[in-house]
Amino acid sequence: MNNASRTGTKADTGLHVCPECRSSLVQPTRWEQTAKRGHWRLWRRCPECEWRCDGIHGEPEIDAFDETLDDGAAALADVLEELERESMRLIVEAFATALDADLITADDFA
Repeated sequence: MNNASRTGTKADTGLHVCPECRSSLVQPTRWEQTAKRGHWRLWRRCPECEWRCDGIHGEPEIDAFDETLDDGAAALADVLEELERESMRLIVEAFATALDADLITADDFA
C-alpha cells in the first residue's frame, strides 16, 4: 500500500471515521490477528477520499468498529427492503392499470 500510514485513530472518532475527510464510511479491506493476544492489524479505506491506512488495534476498538459496520449493514438492508416494496407497489399498480384498460390478454402469458 503506497499511501499507507501507521498512525493511530483517535478514540473519540472511532475506526469508521476518516481522519482526512471526516466521512463515517471507512471500511475494512483486510485484517489479521497479531502475535499479541487481543490485537488485530486492520487495513482500512475511505470510499469518499480514497484515504488508506493500516494499524494495530485492540479488541475494544475492533468490537466497536464491527458494531458500527453491523448497524450500517442493517440500515442498508432496511433501505433495500423499502425500495423493493415501493418497486413492487409500482409494478402492481401498472399491471392493474393495464388490466383495467384491457391492455393485457391471455396471449401476453404464452
